[in-house]
Amino acid sequence: MITKVLSAKEKKQHNKVVRHPVQVWEWGDFQINQGHQVFRLGVFDQDKMISAYTVSFHRLPKTSYTIGTILRGPRINAAMLSAVKKLAHQQKAIFVKFEPDVIHKKFSSSGQVSIINSLPHFKDLHLSPKVAFYPHSYIIDLTKSEDELLAAMRPKTRYNTKVANRYGVKISHQNTSAAFQQYLDLIFDTTVRQGFYLHDRQYHQDQWRLLKKTDMPRLMLASYQNHTLSAFMLFICGDRAFYPYGGSSPVNRQAMAPTLLMWESIKFAKSVGCKTFDMWGSLGPEAKPKDPAFGFHRFKLGFGGQLVRFVGTYDLVLNPNLYRLYNLVDKCRWCLLRLKTKIPALPLFRTKKIA
Repeated sequence: MITKVLSAKEKKQHNKVVRHPVQVWEWGDFQINQGHQVFRLGVFDQDKMISAYTVSFHRLPKTSYTIGTILRGPRINAAMLSAVKKLAHQQKAIFVKFEPDVIHKKFSSSGQVSIINSLPHFKDLHLSPKVAFYPHSYIIDLTKSEDELLAAMRPKTRYNTKVANRYGVKISHQNTSAAFQQYLDLIFDTTVRQGFYLHDRQYHQDQWRLLKKTDMPRLMLASYQNHTLSAFMLFICGDRAFYPYGGSSPVNRQAMAPTLLMWESIKFAKSVGCKTFDMWGSLGPEAKPKDPAFGFHRFKLGFGGQLVRFVGTYDLVLNPNLYRLYNLVDKCRWCLLRLKTKIPALPLFRTKKIA
């Protein structure tokens, strides 16, 4: 096996072997657009690429140092650590954050826990004090029939889809500039009401501009009486669907537009050949109603997915002294942000602001 930095001519091969939206080639282009240094590495068995991952280095303001990230990449192994360490030294990285797209545990509704995978011990890796994605998520099995998917939903959620249909809520799939502006307005309206942190509008506009050239992003809208009440962004990556962003209007809540929109989004993902639908993030099995993110968690819980926990977030530390200083400063910065915006302890999604 050999690992090498990929060139643009290997983009197609790269996208065939990666499994998560933030690892596709075009997401790397988006990261470059945000001012980060990006390297795509491919793992080859002779001439065949069998795995790939993207390393993004975020420069710390007014310094020559960087922070590296490999978010939702493949399983970590010794060869991967060796290749990343070489790049990290070249980029003067203080540390590189690893967050593999590997499920560690599955939780049943009865409370049983199944261990699926574990991360091998590597002396250079340390459990990170800060995550990028929520450690848990709900994943829906789309190989089930629609009747089976409906039966797996919570009764109240299933009932609310019927309520939305009785109100005449209309669902549409519109990958247009006008639909994107409606979606953008709704997600910002939602985050202001809920007190969540969100990247600025320019971040989302740049993301849409670069990713809409692919088949990955899909906009789903729910309307009632000719007004858009809810909008979701879906990502389709191979045979997997993901729900990273969504927003809704505070008016006409009785129409239950978001509930029907999620159900129709799940059906849409199934119709285009997806086998799983990943809700992108949730609280864990001990979720408490007082948690600021509990409302989003409860909404996702209603659709009957499998609650899973990923193997975790680990830092490859290259400069221990600066690593300790960075974490201290970053903790203080987020404390100030929470006081200002009343955001919860974990953002729904964060890559640009990790450094």
